[in-house]
Amino acid sequence: MPGARPANSGDARYCTCCKMRCDSGVVAFCAETERMARGKRGRRRSREFIPTKLHLTRKAPVGMCYFAELMASSSARIRSLASDTFIYGISTVVGRFLTFMLTPLYTNYLTQSEIGSVAALYAAIAFINIAYSLGMEPAFMRFYDKDDDAATASAFTIAFRSVLVLSAIVTVVTVVFADSIASSQFLQLTSPDAGWLVCIASLIPLGDALILMPFARLRMLRRPRQFMALRLLGIVVNVTLNIVFVVVLDWRIEGVLWAGVAAPASILLFFLRDIFVWARARWSQSLFREMLTFGMPTVPSSLSGIIVQVADRPIMLMLASSALVGVYQTNFRLALPMMMLVTVFEYAWRPFYLQHRDDEDAPTLFSRVLTLFTAASGVVFLVTALAMPDIVRLPFIGGRLVNPSYWWALDVVPIVLFAYWWNGVGIVLAAGFNIRKKTAHLPLATGAAAVVNVVMTLLLIPHVGITGGAWAKVAAYITSAAVLFALLPRVYPMKFDWRNIIVIVMSCSVVYLALRELLGSTILSAFVAVVTYVALLFLTRVFGTSMFSTLQSLVRRNG
Repeated sequence: MPGARPANSGDARYCTCCKMRCDSGVVAFCAETERMARGKRGRRRSREFIPTKLHLTRKAPVGMCYFAELMASSSARIRSLASDTFIYGISTVVGRFLTFMLTPLYTNYLTQSEIGSVAALYAAIAFINIAYSLGMEPAFMRFYDKDDDAATASAFTIAFRSVLVLSAIVTVVTVVFADSIASSQFLQLTSPDAGWLVCIASLIPLGDALILMPFARLRMLRRPRQFMALRLLGIVVNVTLNIVFVVVLDWRIEGVLWAGVAAPASILLFFLRDIFVWARARWSQSLFREMLTFGMPTVPSSLSGIIVQVADRPIMLMLASSALVGVYQTNFRLALPMMMLVTVFEYAWRPFYLQHRDDEDAPTLFSRVLTLFTAASGVVFLVTALAMPDIVRLPFIGGRLVNPSYWWALDVVPIVLFAYWWNGVGIVLAAGFNIRKKTAHLPLATGAAAVVNVVMTLLLIPHVGITGGAWAKVAAYITSAAVLFALLPRVYPMKFDWRNIIVIVMSCSVVYLALRELLGSTILSAFVAVVTYVALLFLTRVFGTSMFSTLQSLVRRNG
């Protein structure tokens, strides 16, 4: 460009992406940046000098052209998401691993029918947890104001008190009608103390409801370490008491439920001070209506999501037996690694997109996240699907990691892994609707998914057995993602990198099918699969300029 020459000493300002000095004080663009900085009509977006704290020094103030500044900012925010994801991931991975240890414990100390009954009770608890929330968790996070403690306290007060009153009333009603609930088609509990088991189980969602808003506040405060510590506390209490009650005291189902009650109760003790401080604001009927208006449309969506997650258990219970539900539940939980990835991602994803929703490049930033999530999912799929037959044979207290009587249903695992990936895709797509406050659209996707799940489960289980429940989940999550994708351009357009996403999925599929046939499903084949998969992604340039150009340019500038 005229007037631009290689940067050297002095106080001249120069563009860090081209290292060209401009005497006029306006940042010069290199040819490549000039091309990329222009819009579709060939007009330059900006020639404005945009300094940043990172690149300003006393000797040589260094600026960045518009495009370079935009890309560096995108990289920093993705690293922020990755940092939060890592911290949330520690608690989730460790916690889920500890919880997973209950699976071999149950298979060696409970009967298949008892495991099926526990699965049915926790399916009911999942529905109740959504009903108790009233949509107040996303509403509180949306009305949270980091610059106004009074407004935050008002939102917290309304959310917490609403959940408290509703959960207390429903718990009392459940205790009164416990015997009738226990004998219903949904549970089919046949033990003499079935009503008492329902009473104990009713305390679990009550405890979960009381710690819901305090945890939401921690997420918005960006305190993942405190979040991690308290989550782990509850999980350690649950696992420890399961060992004591089930293995030592032989309380069987009752022991499982009492351990479930103690977990949220232990966390609540640490939240009592925060609750007393933040739930003391004056009640505002107008704010309650506003929060309810925002949150309630998410309740049908959440209920539909729970139908997708757990409806196969009660349907299977009605079509077959509690023993079959126990076998299905055990193998379903073996897909835990992919569920952990999706859960960890979601915990960090919601605060991330809410904080960056007003950024100029937000749609591009969010669409790139889907590509990275898909690549990570491929690694988890290959390791879990191929190594699981060897893993379940590992020795454990009372026998094997999973009792051999459950191995015949291991084909469920890769199907469930695939379903969880589609669930993660839907989580990314749903961000645009939350950002634009168009949450009324979400029930369309989850409602369609719920209908597909129930219908497919009813049709497939009688013909293909318990794998039908897993395939029904795949169909349901695909339906949800398809509906969201169809509606998204009208609400919050995103331009996804379909080329890389398709390459990732195809590479993972080919590697999995080939190595399963050549080497079988073993830990060795899982290792070979991951190495081959990653190599394919580099060879096909998935990890090329479009994904890591920001990181590479930052290394060049600061190296």
